Amino acid sequence: MFGFIIGTLSLIGLIKVARWGRHGRHGRGGGWSRWMLRRLFQRLDTTPGQEKVVAEAVHDAQRVMWQAREQMFRARSDYAKAMRGESFDNEAVNDAFEQQQASVDEVKKTLKEKMQAIHEALDPRQRAILADLIEFGPGRMHGGHCAGRFSHDRGSVGGPSTVSV
Repeated sequence: MFGFIIGTLSLIGLIKVARWGRHGRHGRGGGWSRWMLRRLFQRLDTTPGQEKVVAEAVHDAQRVMWQAREQMFRARSDYAKAMRGESFDNEAVNDAFEQQQASVDEVKKTLKEKMQAIHEALDPRQRAILADLIEFGPGRMHGGHCAGRFSHDRGSVGGPSTVSV
C-alpha cells in the first residue's frame, strides 16, 4: 500500500513536470516542449522521418500522462467521499485505487512502446547521445554541466565519453 502511494506521488510529480513543458514558460502553448524537441533534433541531427516518429511519440506520451493526471484528480473526490461517510467506504477507495492503477499501467505501456519506437527510428550514434541525455539530464544538450560533474566534452567524472557530444 505504501509503495502504491509513493508511486502515485511520483507519477503526479512527473505529470506536473510534463504539464509545465506543455504550456511553455511564459504561457505560450507548447513553446517549451517545441523548443526542447527542436534542440533535441539539432543535437541528434535527425532526418524528417525520425523527427516525425519522435514528435508523435512525445505527443502520445503526453496525452496518456494527461489522462492519468485527470484520473488521479478524479480519485480525490472518491477519497473525500470515503472520509466523509459515517463509516469508511473501503470499496470506493479500492475502486479508485484500481482505476488509478489502470492509468499508471497505461502510462507504463505507452512509454515503453514509444521508447521502443524512438529506439528503432534512431541510428546507434543517435541512440547513444539520447541515452546520455536521458541519464545525465538536459543540461548536456546545451553543452552545460550537471552539478559541475559533467561538461560538454566529458561523459563522466573519470574520463571522456565514448560518444562525442
